[in-house]
Amino acid sequence: MIKTKNIIGDVQRTSKKYNILTFNTHERYQSQLAKTGHNFYAFMHEGAKDWYSGHAPMPENYYVLPKNSLFSAINFDFILSNSKFGQFQISEQINRTLQIPVISLEHTLPLSSWPDSQMKSYQNMKGDIDVFITKYSMGEWGMGGEVVYHSIDTELFRPDPEAKREGVLTVAHDFKNRDYALNYQGWERITKDLPRKVVGETEGLSKQSESVEHLVEEYQNSLVYINPSTLSPVPTSMLEAMSCGCAVVTTATCEMPNIINNGENGFISNDEEELRGYIQKLLADPELAKEMGESARETIKNLFSEDRFIEEWNTIFNKAYEVKK
Repeated sequence: MIKTKNIIGDVQRTSKKYNILTFNTHERYQSQLAKTGHNFYAFMHEGAKDWYSGHAPMPENYYVLPKNSLFSAINFDFILSNSKFGQFQISEQINRTLQIPVISLEHTLPLSSWPDSQMKSYQNMKGDIDVFITKYSMGEWGMGGEVVYHSIDTELFRPDPEAKREGVLTVAHDFKNRDYALNYQGWERITKDLPRKVVGETEGLSKQSESVEHLVEEYQNSLVYINPSTLSPVPTSMLEAMSCGCAVVTTATCEMPNIINNGENGFISNDEEELRGYIQKLLADPELAKEMGESARETIKNLFSEDRFIEEWNTIFNKAYEVKK
């Protein structure tokens, strides 16, 4: 059931608890964001994404507004846009009425095929505060702003010591159609004839997980996780796999070289034959895979902790509130 209950009753703010207007985007990212403790209200415009509980349950402090509606009783403090591709433009339209700060968060990367005029138009889409998920992303966009790494719930995404790990896992949605970024064709070559599995909604190939618990089980039961992406700043699925103790093999693109130390907490290369060889090495040596998976989990605890994520986002929210004043 879409949660619109008690919206009016929940808008009374205690100290530094903000009312944030936003949009459904990435459920697990937004679930982590909700741990900052503020109230989040999803604006449902025409064609807006519904919240899919199979990716994550909706947090208690996250609400879906009726379609094309803003409750006048809610005193919004600022708008959080999660994308320059539609959400930012809608945020600007809404803000003609609300006149509150806009935080522009960008999860994606620009395409090298864009003409200069298109790139400049996106660069001009600036919020009062701009946020990127990696330093690499901010550099590629050629913009200033804040960088906040993802966080992973390491209590949820954890190894199962009783699991019988085997095979090679990839988690990807719309894998074939997003070949330009996720490198489906490369994955086909790298994993051909290996014991492989894909989780994610891709017609004719795979189905998405029924629940986040089911996805965790997929990670826990896999010996190796392969990330073949070429245009993804930092794939959440790779981080979740690391947190669950999978041995990771990944392309050396975007932020990955700043996360993976080759031969220590994973294997990394842009050579497909090398990547395939690394997978075969791990499949043949489960003890090595176990050790590498343990190191991968420590990396997640050190670089992608919830405490750091919450602190950095609350700093940004406090800055936005100062802009409002």
